[in-house]
Amino acid sequence: DIDIFDPIECDLEMFQNTYTMSPELWGKFNIDDLTGIDFSEWKRIKLINSGAFSEELSQIPNSYGGIYIYCIEPEVVPGVGCYIMYIGKATKTPSENLRVRVRSYSNELGKYYKRARLHRLFTKWGEYVYVHYLAVDASGEIITALEDRLIGAFGKPPCNAEVRVSSVKEAVRAFN
Repeated sequence: DIDIFDPIECDLEMFQNTYTMSPELWGKFNIDDLTGIDFSEWKRIKLINSGAFSEELSQIPNSYGGIYIYCIEPEVVPGVGCYIMYIGKATKTPSENLRVRVRSYSNELGKYYKRARLHRLFTKWGEYVYVHYLAVDASGEIITALEDRLIGAFGKPPCNAEVRVSSVKEAVRAFN
């Protein structure tokens, strides 16, 4: 049993993040002009099991590019609560596809990581990180446009480095 009256032993401040939750940005999100995208096809997989990337990642298609979103899902109440931490894209080339791109972040778990934000995500919340992905059979330009619009709709998730939509970039910069 957990005694909720016992003092918390960890420094809760190290687990805090800032989120932009703007109904105006959500309302402006639109993909009607982007062909080849079926938003009903999102899938979800637990990213990390026992400190390593999950074998379930082999379910992600390797014959498409697409979008992937890393989320923290506490599952205190099943199906309630998802914190979008990072939105990324993968194009379909001879050396890149959706599965390869998602798996490429596994080196961020080790001590020789290159991306501090993702390293922090995986080490602090690893067992609660899920990847939501959408395979997209479209050009790299369409996939990039979708990624830009999603990042903009969420006002730059905490682990994304930049916003490329200029109007959103200016608004986010005003508060960060």
